[in-house]
Formats: sequence, structure tokens, C-alpha cells
Amino acid sequence: MRRSVAGLSTLAIGAGLAVSVPAPAAANDYRTVTRDGIVLQHYRVAKATTPVKGTGPTRSDFDGDGIDDIAASADPFEHRFPQSPMGLVVVRYSSAPYVDHFATGVTPAGGCVCFGEVLAAGDFNGDGYDDLAAADLGEYDLSAKANAGGVWVIPGSSTGLRIDAAKHFNQSSPGVPGASEEGDWFGSALAAGDINGDGRDDLAIGAYGEAIGSITYAGAVTVLYGGASGLTGTGAQQLHQNQAAVPGSAERNDHFGWTLAIGKVNDNKYADLVIGAPGENENSSSTGSGMLTLMWGSANGVKLSGATSVTGAALRKATGRTDSYVRSLGMALAIGDVNGDKLGEVIAGAPYTQSPKGNEGMVAVFTGRSGGAGLSSSAVKMFSQRTPGVPGSAEVGDLFGATLAVGDVTGDGRADVLVGAPGEAIGTKKRAGTVALLKGSASGLTGTGAQGFDQDHPVVPGGAESNDLFGGAVAILNLDGRGPLDAVVTSPGELVGADPERPASGSVALFHGGSGGLVPQTASWSGASMRTDFVWPKWYGRRLATAQSGALMYH
Repeated sequence: MRRSVAGLSTLAIGAGLAVSVPAPAAANDYRTVTRDGIVLQHYRVAKATTPVKGTGPTRSDFDGDGIDDIAASADPFEHRFPQSPMGLVVVRYSSAPYVDHFATGVTPAGGCVCFGEVLAAGDFNGDGYDDLAAADLGEYDLSAKANAGGVWVIPGSSTGLRIDAAKHFNQSSPGVPGASEEGDWFGSALAAGDINGDGRDDLAIGAYGEAIGSITYAGAVTVLYGGASGLTGTGAQQLHQNQAAVPGSAERNDHFGWTLAIGKVNDNKYADLVIGAPGENENSSSTGSGMLTLMWGSANGVKLSGATSVTGAALRKATGRTDSYVRSLGMALAIGDVNGDKLGEVIAGAPYTQSPKGNEGMVAVFTGRSGGAGLSSSAVKMFSQRTPGVPGSAEVGDLFGATLAVGDVTGDGRADVLVGAPGEAIGTKKRAGTVALLKGSASGLTGTGAQGFDQDHPVVPGGAESNDLFGGAVAILNLDGRGPLDAVVTSPGELVGADPERPASGSVALFHGGSGGLVPQTASWSGASMRTDFVWPKWYGRRLATAQSGALMYH
């Protein structure tokens, strides 16, 4: 729920505005830093844990122990933050004996409770520890006097995330292109990856509300580049559809930059950037809508030539059905090599696809291409719950493809795709939600051997209930430090224990990878189980820190 705050609801504590000292915070410790007039609050609470060491690839390992940590967004319900929080991010470490809570403080101008609604993880300074990027798309820019959006970047270390070293970026930051304007929504999408091949991750930032000239909500994307000291505005690029290098043209409500993904699509050393514009042709085409744009990486950053694009309307033939219309293509994005040929496939969710009634959902998988071939409607496969082998059946409101995660969970060297359908009804329980794992193979992604899970599945914790939204966020991470990658699936609408009817605490379910696919675990936690006398996280897990970007499903 995006909530507006008219002004201060608690008194700020003067000492809380001091910059934290560069030392590990003690358990049950509160501290703050201030950047550009915005206060970032940090509360660390002790948690019993046993230190672990893992091997293999990681994606959100903030403390460098070889096992991923889990950063998730939540609503700060029943809190005792000295400054009224504008959103909440909760970080559970695999080894560190504490849980971190991050929240910004409300400004006199108010704004939406949006901090942490969009998250990403990447190693922006190349020190071997992943860093956390957390956006507040409605954050107030004090210098521009506008609710334009901002992004916080908190570096990782051997003791976890370091608030004292946090950086803050908005469109008033030195070197960042553009200017902060009301409703830009700077930070409405994030993606991390090494675009320029220097061994440090870069950060793409969407601003789907950005006006291009007088064209409102056309959208733009800003790319910040990593360095020895982390991300910087120096050399930053801004991309929009009125530039010669970018396909299409800026139009009202295109929402260019709604979603982003960074990964290697071709076979050079540079990661490439995919940009979703799900509003493209939304009101002007009866045969489909939405657009994806692929821009190549290079030693100099995003390459300003050779970009390709494809629209939802162009994919109608690929559905194989005369009654299907691919709508809002690009509501979720990811990149992964599903056939093991060292070329990355672009995977895009179109959860509002009409097939034939509406919002059943589909997922498009574009074949990885060498050279400058890029995206093509002739090199794509479409998957839905009508695809042979895919669990479930296509029904109105399923939203299949609303969320995506990509990674090798079977250990065969090929990426698999976890698809969320948070609108799926389980029996009579509307919007209970489900997920499907589609497996990679030598011939590409396939429905053969696909797995389906919901909360009525044996072992999966909880139990399917209306409005749970199981699959509301998904991630493929290294959870056990060995073997294939694992999965995290959230139910942000899950009512737990002492919850009133709404808002819900939300919950997280874990799955381990194996040669046969995902194996559900009995272990889980919720916003209610993480409740302390300081804060009760609600709507926990509506977003997870991953390298990809999903849809804003709950507003």
C-alpha cells in the first residue's frame, strides 16, 4: 500500500541526526546518517545464529560468508523509530548475529511511504561484499522542493551493511543527469550488473514518471557506474526514447524504465541492459502493448548504437492463439542462459495478457544472440499456464509472469525460471497465489518437468488463503552455501497470528535446489515472527533484493 504522509508524526531526536561512527553497531543499537538533508535510520537487533561458510556463486551476500542474505521490504507498523519512517527494509543475515532494519525519516513535505519498495544487490566497489541499493521513489528532494525520488546505497562488509558509509543519489546529485521534478519516481526500478566490464557492478535506475519535454510519464533510465569507492555520478548516463540511440519515441504514459535487467545477452565481457516500458501503446493498440529495449554494454558504458526493441503487439503470432493479446510486456524482467550456450536469454513477464479474457498472463523468452542481433519477435518462445507441462490453468486474474527470478536450481549448468502468479486462485481462495519453476534444457526453456507450488502443497508452510499473494516476490539465491541455487518465495498478504484483518504481516517460504528441481523447506518466517518492541514489519516480503526488477503489484 503506497501511503502518503502529510508531515512529521513524531518528534525528531537531535542526536539521531549525527553521522554514525565507522564501527560495527552493537546489537539492539539505533543510529542514523543524514545525506542531502534526508535521514536514514538504522536499528540492529540481536538474533541467535551460528556462523556459516558457503561456496559457489552468491547474489546478495552482504557479509561475505559465501551464503546469501535476504533483504526484504515491509511496512513499518507499530514502530518506535524516533522519526516517523517512510518505509522499511529488513535484512536477515546468514551468519551475523543480528537483523538490520533501515528506514528513512519523514520530511516536513511528507511523501509516500515508499522507502525500500524497490531493492537491488550488487558489488559496486569490487571489494567482494555485495551492497544494498534501496529506493524511495517518492522521496522529497530538499534542493528541488519536489517529491521526485532517491536511491540509497549501503555498502557491505565483514560485519554486514555499513550505514556509516551509505551514499545517496537523486537527480540533484553531482553528475547525475536531469533534474528532480515532482512525480519523476526516480528509483521506481533498479538493476545491478557490470555493464562496462571493469569488475564492479553498475546500477541502472528507472524513473518511469520522468517527463521528456512536455510529455509526461514518458520515463527515463539513469545508469551510475561503480568504482573503487562505489557508485558515482561521474560519467552517469541518462536514456530515454527521444534520443537517437534509443528505439521508439517518448509518449505520454509509456513508463519507459518501469522495469530493468542487466546481464550478458551476447558473448563478450560486457553485461547488457534491458528496459521495460509496459505502457507503450497501451491506449493506442488493440493487438498488444508494452515494449522491451535491449542496449548493449561496452567499455564506455551503455553503447549508444545497435539497440533493438520488440513490442507486445509483435508477439501475438508467437502465442499460437488467435484470441491472445500480449499486454503490458515488460512488467517483470530477468536475464539468464537457459540453454547453456553462454548467451543470455531475455525473459519478460506480461501478466496482463489477454488470453482470451484478461490478466491470465504470459512469459516471453527471447533467445540469446551473438554479435548485434538483439531482440526479435521471430526468436521468442511464449509460456503460459496453457503450455504443455506448465502447472495450473490460465484463468482471469492469475497474473502469471508478474514476478520472475532466474538461476540454475538443478545444477545442470542451465538457468531455470521461477514464475510468480500471485493472482492465482487456489480452489475458492482468490489471489492465494502460486509459483511455477520452468526448467532450462539444451533446447531452451521448457514446460517439461515443470514444478508448481502453492501454500496448500505438502511441506510448503502456511496454507492457501485469499489475498495471500504467494509469489508476490521471488528470488533465486544461494541459501545453503552448497550445490545448486535455491529459491525464496514471499506471501506479502499472508495473515499471521495476531494480525488484525489487514494489514497482513506477510511471510517468506524457502526452497532448496537439487537435481530434480526445487524442494520446499519447512522453515519460514514472517513479519509477525520478526516483530520486536521496536517495530512490527507488515506486508513483509513485497520486494526482495535481487539483480532483477519486478512489477509494483500492490498499489
